[in-house]
Amino acid sequence: MADNIHFISVYGTIFDADHLPRALALHASLMRVNATARFAFFCVDEQSAELLIKIAPERSIIVRHDQFSTPELANTRKHRSRGEYCWTCKPIALGYLARTMLGADWLVYVDADMLFFSDPDLILPGQDRHYVLTPHRFHKAFKQYAGRVGDFNAGYAAVRRSPEGMRVIDWWSARCIESCSVTPTETTFADQKYLDQLPMLFPFGDIAPSPGLNAAPWNVESHRVHERDGRVYLSDYPLILYHFQGLKMLSNRLVDLYAGNRHLSTALRRLVYDPYLEQLATAYQRLQQSCPEFVPRMAGGPRSMREWVELGIEFMRGYHNFVRYLVNGNYLGR
Repeated sequence: MADNIHFISVYGTIFDADHLPRALALHASLMRVNATARFAFFCVDEQSAELLIKIAPERSIIVRHDQFSTPELANTRKHRSRGEYCWTCKPIALGYLARTMLGADWLVYVDADMLFFSDPDLILPGQDRHYVLTPHRFHKAFKQYAGRVGDFNAGYAAVRRSPEGMRVIDWWSARCIESCSVTPTETTFADQKYLDQLPMLFPFGDIAPSPGLNAAPWNVESHRVHERDGRVYLSDYPLILYHFQGLKMLSNRLVDLYAGNRHLSTALRRLVYDPYLEQLATAYQRLQQSCPEFVPRMAGGPRSMREWVELGIEFMRGYHNFVRYLVNGNYLGR
């Protein structure tokens, strides 16, 4: 149903039931920092939609797969992995919001594994800008990825609901339908490397100036993480949105905060990751209270003793950031 009440923004994410707790934590964080934005849950499976209907999150819309899918999108599902398909859905979902959320000025896609720490509407630009991209801003330890995965990260993409914005959405949609392969080429990588072409093709966008928007493991080491006046900062920039790439729920008692070969600082764990785990615990608890039949699957965990042994060997070699955790809502900490 179209929403004709004027508001600044609608944020949306794409997920399935395995990632529903993360989507709920993301939604709750937006509700805390912004008093007017709407949130769209794009469900790629029926189970997640049914669970959300029981929970009825505030200021949100629940979009079933059949509502936003197109024949072209549905055809790609036969040949793509779950991840590749969800990436393909991103610009299609933005197009759906443009057609149905008539009261919104801005349409913003965010990955489900994120958390808002400050009001993201405050960085949206003026009337002459029609989209916003976030550069990777790779720390030197990640320089090998520069050029392979694109200049911009597709975990965040904001598009104004305007004729210019629709041109961007339509172009990006067509490219993702053509290919969304996880295998990098000189010009493509998933849904992401296409974004490199936007500033040239559509010279009416904005590059987010703040590294606090879409901060992530690949760039956070470039800054001092600290707290001031109750807010989290990266150097002199307020943290707005953090991307928990590489975080894996290994079991209902163990979380790997980051699976790579970088060790997260104590300040980063305390100020950014601890609040996220607490919000995940709250999301699991909310699900279990409203939907006791739901049993979350630990999609990132080892599936055999051999894989557990390999995980231990990697840990001895300097990989992983483990913490104790319980899915039933009790975060145990380090």
